[in-house]
Amino acid sequence: MPHAGANTIQEESGISQVSRRTTSTTCFSDGTVKAAQKISATYGNLSSFYTIEADDWFGYSVATLGDVDGDGATDLAVGARQDDDGAINAGAVYVLSLELDGSVKNAKKISMLYGNFSSFYALDAGDIFGTSIAALGDLDGDGVVDMAVGAYLDDDGGAGAGAVYIIFLESDVSVKNAQKISAQYGNFNSFYTLAAYDYFCRSVVALGDVDGDGVSDVVVGTMQDDDGGTDAGAVYVIFLETDGTTSSAQKLSMLYGNLSSFYTVNAGDEFGYEVAALGDHDSDGALDIAV
Repeated sequence: MPHAGANTIQEESGISQVSRRTTSTTCFSDGTVKAAQKISATYGNLSSFYTIEADDWFGYSVATLGDVDGDGATDLAVGARQDDDGAINAGAVYVLSLELDGSVKNAKKISMLYGNFSSFYALDAGDIFGTSIAALGDLDGDGVVDMAVGAYLDDDGGAGAGAVYIIFLESDVSVKNAQKISAQYGNFNSFYTLAAYDYFCRSVVALGDVDGDGVSDVVVGTMQDDDGGTDAGAVYVIFLETDGTTSSAQKLSMLYGNLSSFYTVNAGDEFGYEVAALGDHDSDGALDIAV
């Protein structure tokens, strides 16, 4: 895969006109669909709160946040990574409070124009904030769930090096505080160096408390890291402080973390394009992941 400029969204460059949306689906115990609710510019009552525009890519990422507003229904965070608030393709995230039927009861947008995010950081054109989202639980102990949001074309440390934002939410799901983790913020550079076009935080998942310090940790995919070959890819396990900064980190790639003892990741493999938490899959007391 040839490298592109930071404002170029290369991985989906051939489908930039594809319409995206979120659908809430309820299944029977046999896996068939019992009911479904589409949430888009024209369905699910989202239009009562915000307007989705062409090429926003609403629904590119989604994470369940739990019952944020205490009404008994699970709420969602939905990425719209090509939203143009503040700049072209700067990106946005919507926190959707859902009715039991899957329609939108309330919505709060987090972008350069909404949700108080701009009090802490500025999003630039082409950052595509909202590419990946993970619910972190209550990281700072204030009783409200927090989340991680990826902006993998952020230019800290070089064009397309990437970043992840740890976002602390108020009970009304506006931004209470935020901590950026990148080549320049959040103490990550005490452990590893990010390079141009690494695409740090193309994917992110909350792993739980790996190191037993009482704070949830995250796994971040960096699909075009060049350890072992151009765009071979890597994953970082990032151990967090309660303020969202990095207390420690472990890289998994062809050069770090013992991955090479089992398999070879080759040039162009883009290891880390997606990540998932598996819990303690082998019952050894440690958490496991799929990449």
